[in-house]
Amino acid sequence: MIESIEDLRHWFAASGVADLVDSCMGPLPRSKAAFGRWSDDQPDHAIRTVSPHPGSYRLSLMLEPLEARIWVDRRPVWGGMIPAHRFRICPPSEQGQWSRLSSCDIVNIFIPIELVDQLALLRGDLPTPTPTLGAQTFVQDRMVVDLVHKMLDAQSMAGALAREACDGLMTTLVCYLLEHHSKPADQIQLSGLAGVRLRRVLKYIAESSAESLPNAELAEMCGMSEAHFSREFRRAVGLPPHQYMMKQRLERACAALLSDDARIVDIAGQCGFADASHFSRAFSNQYGMSPTTFRHQRRAHN
Repeated sequence: MIESIEDLRHWFAASGVADLVDSCMGPLPRSKAAFGRWSDDQPDHAIRTVSPHPGSYRLSLMLEPLEARIWVDRRPVWGGMIPAHRFRICPPSEQGQWSRLSSCDIVNIFIPIELVDQLALLRGDLPTPTPTLGAQTFVQDRMVVDLVHKMLDAQSMAGALAREACDGLMTTLVCYLLEHHSKPADQIQLSGLAGVRLRRVLKYIAESSAESLPNAELAEMCGMSEAHFSREFRRAVGLPPHQYMMKQRLERACAALLSDDARIVDIAGQCGFADASHFSRAFSNQYGMSPTTFRHQRRAHN
């Protein structure tokens, strides 16, 4: 789940479009949803990887026509022009690639699974199979488009109350999606870690300062064998557990490097690394530079 504006910006950065983001907002006060709009007036023929977004569905709405090729799990799912005002809902575990062959103007909305579950409960769906927003081919729905445009207008014009205004519109949007664009969970293929178990294990990882959590411990939390847990975690998140934990620690380290002047050795300890040397090696392997160089370059750029 997107837990901070930094998480949202990191998702855009990991997906290769950080420099094109026009605006971001979230997590919103009650729904905990988030959204960002990005645009480019030039095509980008490079094949970009779209990062998974554990704990959240992602609704992608095209505000203008887009020509693109899209792959999910290495299977082609789209090739050609996507008309304006079409959207697609991607499940939390989806990891894909795409190549953009035209200009674009896109809104990405991250909807927490927990919000969908809460609204489904209020609607009276539970304890029957939990509805899911699932994955869809690009579809058109005027109500969805209108609600997204209202959120964008509220973001720019509602001033100090923008977050509250967007929050109400977001809840309305999810209620509408549940009513018109959902299926029972048992009708589509989802990871065995979807929903409550996935949120529990990701929260535990996020809150743990341990250098490494054994797979056996995480598997026991989820009531799974270690082998089954490892397979389902990778399917849900897109990475093996140990790689996901390392990625989370390095992301926290990046934020710490830019937010204050703490010593490298202190940041290493805060982010769960055994010592500064271990931290520096892991950081350099991931980002191609030392933590000190990263700090200096980013601060000089900003």
